[in-house]
Amino acid sequence: MEKKFLVFLLVFLINVLPAIAAEKGKTENNEDTFRNPTAGFSITKPKGWVFATTEQIATNRANVRLKDKELEEQMRQRASAPLIAIMKHVEPYDNLNPSAQVLLRPLGQLEGKSALELMNIIIPSTQRAMVDFQFVEEIQERVVGGQKAAYAKSKYTVTNAEGRTFPTLSRLWLIPRGKFMFMISMSGTQEGEDVSEREFAEILKSIKIDK
Repeated sequence: MEKKFLVFLLVFLINVLPAIAAEKGKTENNEDTFRNPTAGFSITKPKGWVFATTEQIATNRANVRLKDKELEEQMRQRASAPLIAIMKHVEPYDNLNPSAQVLLRPLGQLEGKSALELMNIIIPSTQRAMVDFQFVEEIQERVVGGQKAAYAKSKYTVTNAEGRTFPTLSRLWLIPRGKFMFMISMSGTQEGEDVSEREFAEILKSIKIDK
């Protein structure tokens, strides 16, 4: 069970890798707000940020490197696209690109568990998978989009296919909703302008989840 849900989580973590996509030019976005009526979810990006393409997400996924090689392969084979992904910089970007991703996943046998219980299932496996994982803020209760959520903030080092390492600061929220769960991740650098705390707070505040 832990392996399966860690695959879901790692889809979030790959967005912290540097961009090496072959695509050129800017992604054009005429609207700052993404809404999915079926999921009952909306989120607004900061001005100047961009919505990621499916190709960019797939490229980053292919370049993640983990301590657990079996898990790394499972992630490539089984991970699917997020509901939405937002990046600070247009790719290709030769550094750690601050980004936010939202996944909606079925809970299956975990239906009925609280947000805190779900987070306590996921985090221990994450600690084993990521290099030098440390909590910055321990697991705690929060409210996101008017819904009960669990939250944790951590730092670790991500390695890409070329062997480059990137100290990463990551924030994760889990929001169970009936038979499904929203997983929201926001990751940036540990120092400098690309920590992006202000922008991530703006994104979080914009989230709306239908009751």
